Amino acid sequence: MARRLIVILTAVAALAGAGTAEAKQLTRYDIGGGIAGRYDRLMVERDGSAVQSGDSGDHRFTVSSRQLRALKRELKAAKFRTLKRQYKPKFQVFDGTVQTVRYNGRGVSIYSGADNIPQRLQKVIRRLARLMR
Repeated sequence: MARRLIVILTAVAALAGAGTAEAKQLTRYDIGGGIAGRYDRLMVERDGSAVQSGDSGDHRFTVSSRQLRALKRELKAAKFRTLKRQYKPKFQVFDGTVQTVRYNGRGVSIYSGADNIPQRLQKVIRRLARLMR
C-alpha cells in the first residue's frame, strides 16, 4: 500500500512540474528546413524571459515590455483555436522551411509557399521572427 502511494505521489509531482513549466510559457516558435537544414527555436515566457537555441547558438534575453504587450495582443487576436493546424502550398517547395508556432496548447505549422495564411497569423510570425537574434 505504501509503495503504491509513493508511486502515485511521484507521478503527480512529475505532472505538476510539467504543467508549471508549460503554464509559464507564452509561446514557442520553431523554424527549420531549407537547403542548409536550418533549425532554430524561440521560447518566450509570460514574464518576457526568452531563450533562443539552435543553429545560431543559445541566447537568453528579455523581451521589452512594449514588445511583450504587442506579442500577447497579436497571439490573442490570431484566435489559434480557429486556425488550421497546417498551411501548405499546393505543390511542395523543395528546400523550403517550416515555421511552427505554439500558443495555449495548440501548434500551427506554415510551409514555404503557402499562400492561404490568415493575416492575423502572419502578424504573429513576423513579430516572432523579429525577436530572434
